[in-house]
Amino acid sequence: MKIAPNQRQELDFLRDTLDNLDGIVDRKMRQNVASLREQLDDWASKIAVIGQVKAGKSTFLNALIHQHDFLPSDINPWTSVVTNIRVNLPNDPISGARFEFFDEPDWQEIISGGSRIRELTEQLLPGFDTELLRQQSEEMRDRAHRRLGKHYHTLLGNYHEYEFLSPDLLKRYVCAGPGSDAGLEREALGRYAALTKVANVYMRLPEFQVPTIVTDTPGVNDPFLVRDEFTCRSLDHSDVFVVVLSAHQPLTDVDIALIRILAKQESKDVLIFVNRIDELDDYDREVPRVMEDVSKRLRAAIPEIDFRIVAGSAYLADLVLRTDAAAEIARHEVDTEELSDFIRSKYGTVPEDRLDRLLLASGMNEVKGTLSSVIDNGVGTRQLARLLGDIRAEVNGMQFVTKRERDSLQLQVESIRTDVAEAAVEDLEKEISGVRDVQGKLEAHVEDADAQIEKIVTKYWSSLEERLNRCIEAFVDDQKQTFQDTLFKSSMRGTTAKSVEIDTGSLQDALAREVMQSFDKSRAGTDVALNNCLHACRQTIKDAFEDPTENVSLDGLPFDEFTSTLTLAKRTLQVGLIADRGWAFWRKPSVNVEKSIEALRAIAAEDLRPSVEKILDAFNEAQVERASAGMARIHVLLRMIDTTLAERMHRLKKDKAEMEKIATNPDLQATMVHRLQSKMEVLERRLLNLSGVDSALLRSDLSEAA
Repeated sequence: MKIAPNQRQELDFLRDTLDNLDGIVDRKMRQNVASLREQLDDWASKIAVIGQVKAGKSTFLNALIHQHDFLPSDINPWTSVVTNIRVNLPNDPISGARFEFFDEPDWQEIISGGSRIRELTEQLLPGFDTELLRQQSEEMRDRAHRRLGKHYHTLLGNYHEYEFLSPDLLKRYVCAGPGSDAGLEREALGRYAALTKVANVYMRLPEFQVPTIVTDTPGVNDPFLVRDEFTCRSLDHSDVFVVVLSAHQPLTDVDIALIRILAKQESKDVLIFVNRIDELDDYDREVPRVMEDVSKRLRAAIPEIDFRIVAGSAYLADLVLRTDAAAEIARHEVDTEELSDFIRSKYGTVPEDRLDRLLLASGMNEVKGTLSSVIDNGVGTRQLARLLGDIRAEVNGMQFVTKRERDSLQLQVESIRTDVAEAAVEDLEKEISGVRDVQGKLEAHVEDADAQIEKIVTKYWSSLEERLNRCIEAFVDDQKQTFQDTLFKSSMRGTTAKSVEIDTGSLQDALAREVMQSFDKSRAGTDVALNNCLHACRQTIKDAFEDPTENVSLDGLPFDEFTSTLTLAKRTLQVGLIADRGWAFWRKPSVNVEKSIEALRAIAAEDLRPSVEKILDAFNEAQVERASAGMARIHVLLRMIDTTLAERMHRLKKDKAEMEKIATNPDLQATMVHRLQSKMEVLERRLLNLSGVDSALLRSDLSEAA
């Protein structure tokens, strides 16, 4: 099955357009074409596969890329590493991998982050058990030391690259597995896993028609949470999410919280894959029940979204790929009458070939078809529309420069023919002065917009930090009832509660709302500044040249909305209950709720600080990317005036002395006229070709809009 064939046609069209432009424009403009081609080559559809540990994500991914047992599917989850499978990217190697290690600041945050919380907790709550935090950070550091020895420090901030990659080699970097640390053999499983920040795997797969980055993430219920922010950050950069659920536990509160965050952005798509249906007792009865349950719970939790839900089995798809001796036995065992009944009820017909039956029941073809549709009609269309807009703006600028140069040459020819060559020089100097005046005005408009946007970005970044902190404070203050409920339950059971675990679900929702609302306001302010600047620049150019440059627009800018999965990075907070002790030794100590709340406030502020900082970084990055994309369009106007001015200056410098000589020499005048007319013919052909390119781009734009 071909994935995103329509988008492939659009990519090919844009590449052909840039190749055409490269042959049309002169050398000075080819750098602009090269920049556009670089943007196009960097584009990829980004798909993230997420879900809980043991939901079958890695098996699903192996089936998606037709690679049996390529990604490790049975690993110790707390050492999982974000793995990017980079498929068909033009500038990537054909095969191999690059494994990037944490640098010193990353590593110190991982190692000392837990200790900061532990120290604060122990200071506020003497005797409180923080063993899990201590064990996780120390175990990660000790394992890295044992496995890497003297290479431990030299690897920080470094990377390893390979031209070829095997499953065993991949496991050395992305999972610990059951391998022993003894001997530190070079082939030891998971040798570098503790230090690996991200794994980039390169491959070429003809089934994918467009460049695609498929990201395998650690499980969302991964007990080792220090890596959560790296997982969440990778999700922020993804466009399509495949949420893999287990048919045995199809939708948990963690899943719903994650899906809610992912679905907040209209520019991104979510596909739900209910995996492991092969383990259900009765396909015909159980699969519809599970699907209805998932659909019902999603409608209740997120009623505004109509999710795509597919049921299947990555295991069945994997059986189709396997060639080992045990595979045929396994295929025979699962190819039951119940499976055929399920296929018949769902698809209306049962294939004769066993492999076809297993593949159809696996749901992988349905998943690929859905992904293809999403890329063709959703994220791919939106993102390439931005590139098309950039190209149209650049073509408009090229047309403007070419027209101005042609008209200027025409005036020069007419001046020579009337035997007033000196006047032609004066006219050219006046024209240069006029262009320079336009240039100055445009630069002032751009500088003013830059200053406004910088204020807007800074304002909303700063205000978001305050609002997030207020959210955390309000959340903590609201926990008084939770403490009191815990004490009541404890007293009813005749026990003494020592600590309270606080669910941060409502806090996560509040943080997500603040991020979305702040970005909406920031985007609105930025867009006003961009539109005002574009209008002012257009008017300045129109006043001087009567050319509205209508094809330079702000359509298709990135980040119409923004939220961040980083709001999910901390799911629970734990605080001990602080007791008040009276002077009488026989008096039973009572819990001081106010002091416990105060302890929680301090712990929450420290525990959530790294997440807040990363949310702010992601928020600021989105603000800047949208503003930069808009200013890049406006800079086309400034650049075309700069080019026009440079052309005039070059011609003045070259022709001034010669034109002064030919004032009384008809032969030299004729030579000059012939030379200028030849240049004009070249410019006329260029304008004709640019007009053809612009018309083709306009037709493509209208087709996408339809």
